[in-house]
Amino acid sequence: MRKITLLFFALLTGMLANAQQTPQTLYTENFESKVAILGDGQMHTFKPSAKAGTWSGGIDLKTADDANINLRQGWGEQYNLKIESKGAAVTIPNINVAGFTNLNLSYEFVVEDAGDAVKPKIEASVDGGASWVTLPTIASGGGWSKEAKLVALPSGNYKTISLRVSPNTSSSNAIMFDNFIITGNKL
Repeated sequence: MRKITLLFFALLTGMLANAQQTPQTLYTENFESKVAILGDGQMHTFKPSAKAGTWSGGIDLKTADDANINLRQGWGEQYNLKIESKGAAVTIPNINVAGFTNLNLSYEFVVEDAGDAVKPKIEASVDGGASWVTLPTIASGGGWSKEAKLVALPSGNYKTISLRVSPNTSSSNAIMFDNFIITGNKL
């Protein structure tokens, strides 16, 4: 009986340890911003200071000097954050990640038109934007191929992380993003 009790206790302890290591979702943004549905391929362009509605992640997107943000409708009734090749970088500042480690960013990525494979430039900052590190992203498959991607965020124990998506400088094709999700493990 004692062996069965010890075995049950070990099994329960192992299950609890695994449950604590299951990544938790800390932030999600689908770039909808409650703008009116126009139809597939249509685009909303506006300054971040004049956005329509609340961003799904609860954090306002920013651009340098309040430059325009583009939301392109596609793939049904959803919007994608569209970054023009000569457009402004878009920043999601100060996402709360306090008490979590092993952070990952998953996202969907599309190259517009008949573009070649493109490696997106996504940067992260753990000091409120004073310094940025480029994340090791993977190139897309090419034009109109919407793909899910995953990249590890800088390791460490910090309170916030900021993300910045910059224009594609390797080609003239615009790039689009959707469904940013940050997950992590509780410390």
